[in-house]
Amino acid sequence: MHSAAWQSLYCLESRDVVFDWHKQIYNRELNARRAKEITSSAKQAREFFRNSAQSNDSVRPLLSFYGVASLSRSLSLLLKQGSGEEALNRGHGLEASGWTNVLSGEISEGIGALGTLRIKTTSGLFADFLCETDNRMCIHVNSSAVDWRLSYGLPPSGNEITLEDLLSRIPDLQGEYSRSGRAAVYAQVQEMTYSSAAGFKAKVRAEQFESFKDSYTDDFTVTRAGDFYEIKREEALTEQCAPQFMHTYLNKMFGSIPTLHIVKPMASGARYSQLAVTYMTSFILGMLARYFPTHWMSLLSGEKGDALWPAINAAQRYIDSAFPEMVVEFIHDTLDQAVGVSQTPGPVLSVV
Repeated sequence: MHSAAWQSLYCLESRDVVFDWHKQIYNRELNARRAKEITSSAKQAREFFRNSAQSNDSVRPLLSFYGVASLSRSLSLLLKQGSGEEALNRGHGLEASGWTNVLSGEISEGIGALGTLRIKTTSGLFADFLCETDNRMCIHVNSSAVDWRLSYGLPPSGNEITLEDLLSRIPDLQGEYSRSGRAAVYAQVQEMTYSSAAGFKAKVRAEQFESFKDSYTDDFTVTRAGDFYEIKREEALTEQCAPQFMHTYLNKMFGSIPTLHIVKPMASGARYSQLAVTYMTSFILGMLARYFPTHWMSLLSGEKGDALWPAINAAQRYIDSAFPEMVVEFIHDTLDQAVGVSQTPGPVLSVV
């Protein structure tokens, strides 16, 4: 709670600052009520995260999710051009799908099957959040600043995603997730160039990319080059045809640069920003702790079937640290784009 990200997020609690930010983005005045809606949600988010940080693991995921939801609401309202809270859809925008079927038997069997817990995207805050952020990735190529940005468009409502889908795509969980006996589906980017004229080219580690390379062969040229795979597309990237990217935010290069990875798209083909992936992960952990406390407490207690616990615990640490940081960088990047500030990447990993 004393990180640089949270210091920056104090600005989201200031009436005058959000007035100024909204005007920079849209060149229009924000009304007093909208400003209060933004700052109120930001203040609630801070309290939820603060209480989460001080709480026991038995309730921490739920408090953390409420913090994620409140911060998402504040950012959505800041970016929203029209009306305010009254126009936001009710509900979380995600719902549990078939959890009782997974968790109704023996406790140990339920714990062992947590990775199969499924959620479905619906109308609600998550859908509003995707819309107002344009499902956009802020991409770090070779610096701590945002070098590039890519919008994935809005996936259709009704997509179903499992907890394992999410955990296997978060690079910061690499050690804990692999020790659960499950395979991650991301590969670190070694080199990357892109321009709308010359197209896209990236080099990734072959040992990491091998298991999911087929998910890229329809839209990209994929060739093996020694210990690496080269992924190429001669045409411009589009919302329907772009790599799924993710970063490390806890394990940064040189302690300050989020490391870029190419990730296997979801089974539906949908691509989600890292903000969205983190939101969905937090929702599942929060709802599991809230509505299935027996399974959650058994997981914490080291009962049979708990192989996924280290990854889940690492995911909670990732959510608490990375989500506020990503919100800050999204706001700053949006402001930079509004005033025409450009970032120039360096010579090794470059977007030109």
